Amino acid sequence: MTKYVTTEDQRWQGIDVRGVTMEACRLWEGDYNVRSGFFRMPKGMQVPMHHHPYWVQVFVMSGKLEVEAEGEEAHPIAAGGYYFVEPGESHVETAVEDTLLLVVSEEEREELRLRPSTH
Repeated sequence: MTKYVTTEDQRWQGIDVRGVTMEACRLWEGDYNVRSGFFRMPKGMQVPMHHHPYWVQVFVMSGKLEVEAEGEEAHPIAAGGYYFVEPGESHVETAVEDTLLLVVSEEEREELRLRPSTH
């Protein structure tokens, strides 16, 4: 069944992301081994060096972000751009401007990873 979410349906809340509190709005979670959500990073906010056990794709909806993978130079990503982080790859994210992100990732719940695909 198709799921429709209007801006009135979205629920924003402060969450801890690697020791930094930011506003987040979960859009999809709990099925198809994927989850997505919006995240707001105010100018100057930095998510310190971290990694994920699963892939993550980040779309910059507005604003500008710098992403620095371990051992690499920082890459500026402006509105309309995106980056893909491989499982286990360490990186730092810094908001150069107030930034709105759409984050899509593999669902990290083990029971979902083990479920066979029906497609």
